[in-house]
Amino acid sequence: MDTRIDTARRGLLRNALVRQRLRQIALFAGILISGGLLSIPRLPLLAIVVLICFALRNPLQILKVEWVGIWMLLAATVAVALIGGESFQLVALATRLANFLAGAALLLLYVDRKPGTLSADLYPLLKLMAYQAVLTPIVYLAIPQFFVSFRVQDAIYETFLYVFTFHEFVANATFFKRPDGFFFEPGVFQIYLNIFLFICLFLRRFSAFDIGLATLAVIATQSTTGAVILILQYGVVYLRWLKESRGAQQFGLFLIGPVLLLPLAAYTTYNVGEKFYGEFSGSAEAREFDLRTGLSVVMEKPLTGIGFDYDRYFDVANRVGYREAELSVDNITDRANSNGIVTLLYSVGIPISLIFFWGAYRQRLFRPRWLFAALIFLSLSAEALFLSPFFLMLVFSGLLLNPRRSASFGERRDAPRSRKMQAA
Repeated sequence: MDTRIDTARRGLLRNALVRQRLRQIALFAGILISGGLLSIPRLPLLAIVVLICFALRNPLQILKVEWVGIWMLLAATVAVALIGGESFQLVALATRLANFLAGAALLLLYVDRKPGTLSADLYPLLKLMAYQAVLTPIVYLAIPQFFVSFRVQDAIYETFLYVFTFHEFVANATFFKRPDGFFFEPGVFQIYLNIFLFICLFLRRFSAFDIGLATLAVIATQSTTGAVILILQYGVVYLRWLKESRGAQQFGLFLIGPVLLLPLAAYTTYNVGEKFYGEFSGSAEAREFDLRTGLSVVMEKPLTGIGFDYDRYFDVANRVGYREAELSVDNITDRANSNGIVTLLYSVGIPISLIFFWGAYRQRLFRPRWLFAALIFLSLSAEALFLSPFFLMLVFSGLLLNPRRSASFGERRDAPRSRKMQAA
């Protein structure tokens, strides 16, 4: 009898492990669609996401009443895109609808799952990416002769085994190369590395090694946005620890905390200075151009937006775009907007965009919600990824109805330091 029970238990464990691995494959594919290198084909990744998600969960669950807000948003988005675009933008619209489907499929994997499932699935994937970020500049210094070049549109990437990859904005501008990971630029890579840091700081048992690895990985990208988010997360966790400690421990944290944060603050200050006044000042000018031009395009059709067609954006941007930027004509003409916030605004208009923003703020997959929302909004202000599957999964989680049930898949720390922190 005991033997049969042990055999059944092992079978269940193997089945649970297989399901977790399949979820992780779907997650990884969704992440690659949400900012991966353009040389990575999107359609096979989309097929992987949808097939795995619908194999593990009944797809008819997305027709339940708690999903009605998501489908109403989808219908409204399609409507305003058709009205504002002034034409049927088949390819652009089909791409967005595919992303909507992938985002909903990813969310379906985690509805009604026990707390911690998503962070547990993401943790090993993002930890490997953290090693990838830290090792890329080191591997290049050690064996530069083994790196080969490949072109993606106008950018030349250097890679070793297509795992350690980078490309340079300014030739030989930095001694340590900025890793791209599997993404089209370090600014995207830092989003997922900061999510890894978030998981290590707020959702898992304390591990100095994991926190240090995540910190070094974010620093390796040399991303200004990443550095700001890094400081924000450390500031919040320092204040939490300070609030929860007592007596001599609290006094020690009060004295030691700022000293430990000082190197990070110095790095962030240096990085910001380089991006605004140093050799990489063109990056700040490009961001300003995207922000001002994007807002001008928003005001052309603030209620409906102009749709998802890039050609439509280029036409309007060339007519109303920001003219005082110190950028070359080549950099301004046919430049895609990198600001994900204004990209959403000018694509679907202000009213629909506010619903997306509300969903992102109310997402139920990571806690504390407000801090994770800050991480996402800061990151997407520099990367146009709002309508990609991974981030749509977050938005959709905040739009589910029947919050009692949907809150069951919200994250929490595996072993919280206190009941007060668990409640937060």
